[in-house]
Amino acid sequence: MDGGISVWVPVISVLAGSVLTGTIQYFMNRQNHFFALKREEKAAADRLRNEKQAEENKLQRERIFITAELVFLLEQYAEGCARVAADHGDDNPQSEREPTVNYPLLNLTDVSGDWRVLSRLLMYRIRELPVLQNEAQRTIAGVGEYDHPPYYSYYFRERQHQFSRLGMKAVILAMRLRKAVGLPESRLQDTEWSAYNVLWKVWRQERKRRAADYTNK
Repeated sequence: MDGGISVWVPVISVLAGSVLTGTIQYFMNRQNHFFALKREEKAAADRLRNEKQAEENKLQRERIFITAELVFLLEQYAEGCARVAADHGDDNPQSEREPTVNYPLLNLTDVSGDWRVLSRLLMYRIRELPVLQNEAQRTIAGVGEYDHPPYYSYYFRERQHQFSRLGMKAVILAMRLRKAVGLPESRLQDTEWSAYNVLWKVWRQERKRRAADYTNK
């Protein structure tokens, strides 16, 4: 009996060793597979993060590009609006008062940057400006049609009021654009004669006058 058992001991030992080796190998393979999967997941996450960062960098470059275009257009437009807002006219040969400054033009068709990188509200407000100017000019023309020569006081007041509003809108939009991409602050407020300060002064005076007129009705 003991002899029979002794015969099987080496066999059992071999089988046990094979099972143990196989078990160890199985778990090692599982572990290697687990770590390989984790490495692949990390690599995929890193690629996705890098792609997103590259896309964001591209969008930021495009934002800066179109912002630079729009800021200078808006500030030039605001300067033109300030000249209209400060224009009290001059007498023509018939001794009637007439404007000395033409209306500014805001041409957005030549902007080459991608508008889609801007916020929807900013894009809307900027594109709205030419429409608002058309409305302002119709209002001014309507007031001028019923105003009295030779000074056309109501016509000039309306002209100054409408373009002070338009100019301030343009300045504020330019400021928001600058802030959105980290550009330096505008110089349109540097002095008393800078565009923003001229526009603000005219708008505030006209607002007070209109409020007084409304109260006295």
